[in-house]
Amino acid sequence: MILITGSTGFVGRSLMQTLQEEGRPAKTYTGRMNDPLGLRAELLDVDTVVHLASSEARGRDRLLQHVDVEGTERLLEESRRMEVRRLIFLSRLNADPHSLYPLLQAKGEVERLIRHSGLTYTILRSATLFGRDDRFLNLIAGLAAWSWPFVWLPGGGRVAMQPLWVEDLVRCLLATLDRPDLLDETVEVAGEERFRYGDVVRQILAVTGLRRIRFSPSVKLVRPVAALLFGWRRRPPVTHYFLDRFTVPEVAPTDAVRRQFGFVPTRMGQQMAYLRRPPLRRLFQPG
Repeated sequence: MILITGSTGFVGRSLMQTLQEEGRPAKTYTGRMNDPLGLRAELLDVDTVVHLASSEARGRDRLLQHVDVEGTERLLEESRRMEVRRLIFLSRLNADPHSLYPLLQAKGEVERLIRHSGLTYTILRSATLFGRDDRFLNLIAGLAAWSWPFVWLPGGGRVAMQPLWVEDLVRCLLATLDRPDLLDETVEVAGEERFRYGDVVRQILAVTGLRRIRFSPSVKLVRPVAALLFGWRRRPPVTHYFLDRFTVPEVAPTDAVRRQFGFVPTRMGQQMAYLRRPPLRRLFQPG
C-alpha cells in the first residue's frame, strides 16, 4: 500500500490518477501533517509513503516551518513507529538548509531530517513544473493579461530555468517505486530545454496572442509591490517564493531525466495549449 501526502495538490492529483489507472494500491492522506494520531491511523499497513505535502502556495514562512518542516518530523516519527519501508520525497532543485531563501532552506532542512531518520528514502529534486493547473505558466500568463500594456521581466528576465512537465515528473515518481538502485539517493530531474525567463514569457505571449511591452524592474522593486497587491490573499498568486526564482538559476544536467529514467522529457512548447483557456484573469479573482 502506498500513502500519498499532498494528494490534492498539483502533482498529487496527477499521481493518484495514474496510480489508479495502473491498478496500484494507493490511498490519500488529507489530514494535518502535525496530527500524530491521524498519521498513525493512515500509516497502518502502508509500505511506501510518497511525501508531496507543502504549504508553498500559501506564501507564509511560518506555515512553511509548521507544515513542511515540523509536519515532516511528525511523519517520520510515525513512519518509524509503523515500520514503513520507504519514503519518497519531492524536493526542489537548490534545496539547502543553509540557503538564504526560505523555501529552499525549508526543503533542505526536510531533506536533512529524512537522511537522518533511519528510514530508507529517495529524494527527487525537481525543477519548476508546468501543466494544465500549474502555478507557473498560468501565473505568468495571468500577470501578462492583468498588467496591460506591460509584461514584467524581473531582473531583465535573464535567470535560467529548465521547466519539467508534471506528467513527466509523475512518470519519474512511479519509476522510483520500482528502483532499488535509487534507495538512499538524491536525484535531480528537470526538462532538457534550458530557457531564460524572458524566453518563457515570449512563448507564453505567442500562445495566448497577447501583445505586451517588456518591463524589466529589479527584483527588489517587485517584492514590495507584489506584497502590497497580493499579500493579503490566503493563496496569493505571487509569493516571495515565486520571486526568489529570479535570483537563483534553476538548472540541472540537461540529460538528467534521460540518464536516470530512460526517457526524453516533453518539450514545453508541446504542452502549452491550456494557456488559451479564458479568462486568464481568473487567478486574481477573490476566492
